[in-house]
Amino acid sequence: MKKKINAIIAALLIIALAGCGAQAQPSSSASEEKNAEAASWEPVQIVWWVYSDGDIPKDLDKVISRANEISTEKIGVTVDMKLLTEEQFDLDMTAGEYYDMTFTCDWCNDFDNNARAGYFRDITDLVPDVAPRLYEAVEPWWKIGELDGKIYGVPMLKDLGAEVFFRLNSDYFEGEKGMTLPEEMNFEDLEPLLSAWKQDNPDGYPLYIGHNGLTGMFQVHEKIVSDFLVIPYSKAGTDEGTKIIPVWEDEEYMSMLRCMHKWYEAGYINPDAATITELPYSLLNPVRSGTAWTGYKGWSDPETVGFNVKLVRYIGPNMSRATQQGSMIAINAAASEEKTEACLKYMELLYTDREFRDTLAYGLEGEHFEYYEDTVIRTDAGAENYLLDNFVTGPAVSASVVSASKENLADPDQWKKVYEGYKNAKESDTKGFSFDSVNVEAEVTALSALLDDRYHELVTGTVDPDKAMAELSDLMYKAGLQKVIDEAQKQLDEYLSL
Repeated sequence: MKKKINAIIAALLIIALAGCGAQAQPSSSASEEKNAEAASWEPVQIVWWVYSDGDIPKDLDKVISRANEISTEKIGVTVDMKLLTEEQFDLDMTAGEYYDMTFTCDWCNDFDNNARAGYFRDITDLVPDVAPRLYEAVEPWWKIGELDGKIYGVPMLKDLGAEVFFRLNSDYFEGEKGMTLPEEMNFEDLEPLLSAWKQDNPDGYPLYIGHNGLTGMFQVHEKIVSDFLVIPYSKAGTDEGTKIIPVWEDEEYMSMLRCMHKWYEAGYINPDAATITELPYSLLNPVRSGTAWTGYKGWSDPETVGFNVKLVRYIGPNMSRATQQGSMIAINAAASEEKTEACLKYMELLYTDREFRDTLAYGLEGEHFEYYEDTVIRTDAGAENYLLDNFVTGPAVSASVVSASKENLADPDQWKKVYEGYKNAKESDTKGFSFDSVNVEAEVTALSALLDDRYHELVTGTVDPDKAMAELSDLMYKAGLQKVIDEAQKQLDEYLSL
């Protein structure tokens, strides 16, 4: 009996094991189906509009191919990158051309207007859920991409406060003339440097400029309506910090224009400045101006510039919605859920993966750039074949810092120190206000045209600014300036009362 029971148990065990074996082995049809599914899988591709000044880097396709390899492996997303000029953005947005995510800012593909018009997707609830590390990386600066309390754009964090510098030939001023160039100076303090150079070079112009004047001079005020209604940063934190005034009532700005006119008459500025649209690249004038940030090394390589450069700040840091909106990415309101989530994951990768970010910013390691002392140094091939502004392809803060050369190294912790310096910035009291011109659109257009007609002569010092601005004031008030001031002030007061 015992033997019979043992035999039955053994038989049952054999059946059970056979059943388990059959269950563990997929059928040939199931295996083939799984392999076919794997073979047919493709990453999600998104169309990305990126700003360009018109030049397409020769090695763009090569770099995007490598970036797509990385993003495919890490998040299953690739991009079809389209480079557009400022004019092309306007045309393609108006024509309804398709994109999934796009570059947008204060001065190109206007963020506030497009978000208000419904072109960009509200991602307020999606970001923390779909891309939590992206949400954390941008914090506490999400207000930059908000409109009416909703998030429509992802800030690509870079220099958020306006800092404007004199770019001075230190070989001449410090080396040859024995002068001391400080870290900061007032605008009028430039005059002794101009005078010294002019004495040594009587036929030259130390401040050789084009029709737009010195880069960044206007950064002493926040533009509220076009270029003609402003709030000076000097008024931040005072009772006048939210009072909108015509640009000619900004005394700091007018003081600089008076200096420019004085220097023009002294022969420090080229006589044809108001009509020149492009400066010769080979022109090694000893004084230039540029908007950058403390610690920037991009203008400091003597092999590129022709001499060693000392940056001396004369404006800033000043901060407003306009300065903060230097680079953002928005998602098309018409994009599908799948594409929207892919865009957010892609932006999250831009913020959290240094290899990926550096690839889009600088190209291929070993070909377009090299790492040195925890910074990046561009190669000649990189400068020639893949040179895009860093901010157009993602956040500057997550990319490696660029050194001018091995002898002129940048600080790898540069951005940490820049943002630390923003604690002392003059920040606009308008708290992100954006003017809506719909009620005074005709007046704004007419007034902008009046200022544009005289702008180049004003900013190059060609005309007496007090006389020119007085004439302009009469014309603009007759063209409806007070109506626009009243409308702008009303909107700002209502915005601040919410």
